[in-house]
Amino acid sequence: MAKNSPSNVDAWLKRETPCVRKALENASRHFNANDHLTVNILEAVYGRESSFGTLMRERGSSKAAGHFHLMPKTARRYGLVVSKHNDQRFDLDRAASAAARYLKDLNTMFGKSSALVKAPDTIPVKSVADRTKFVLAAYNGGEGRIARAQHLAEAAGKNPQRWSDVQQFLEAARASAAKAKEIRDYVEIVPLYELEFAQKSQADKNLKQKAVKESKNQCTDGRWVTIDDRPVFICV
Repeated sequence: MAKNSPSNVDAWLKRETPCVRKALENASRHFNANDHLTVNILEAVYGRESSFGTLMRERGSSKAAGHFHLMPKTARRYGLVVSKHNDQRFDLDRAASAAARYLKDLNTMFGKSSALVKAPDTIPVKSVADRTKFVLAAYNGGEGRIARAQHLAEAAGKNPQRWSDVQQFLEAARASAAKAKEIRDYVEIVPLYELEFAQKSQADKNLKQKAVKESKNQCTDGRWVTIDDRPVFICV
């Protein structure tokens, strides 16, 4: 993932065309009054992950790719097609919607005890501020890994609801040293981006709970072609 400083928010906002802003705003409609999430966290994650669509990696990759650097398994969980010929992680409307739903689900998972596949149950995090850190850590490193770190922290007599305690156990929760550092950096920098976007962005933060608008002319079957040196997906 690209390493950026909060000053990059100004550069990203220059890339936030009305079309991009509309996609992010529409995705934020998946949030509601029961969470603390807004369009600004989507902007922050978008900036950190792909620098607003400038660092998206290869289509059909088995690794994180697309606008929000979703892993194939996560993308498919939220209904996206991932293949060499049709990778909807590169469709901003679909990718933003999937990222928003994933963030929303992670907030729910760490807001109450939640059963996970091949991992221990999450431990509820009461503090909204700390829960945001767990949500971001799980978005970057996977909810199973973060839940394991919670239980390891608890077994060591630490507070499993406090990120400052849990982050000490990322390596023990099967994260490499490099990945553990990436998760810690992610949790530290994304909230700073979010705050700066909240101060500077024109995106409407008040669209929560309103119905998600379906994007027109979307399809799942087709092929990528190059037109004017730009990749375009042609429906068939």
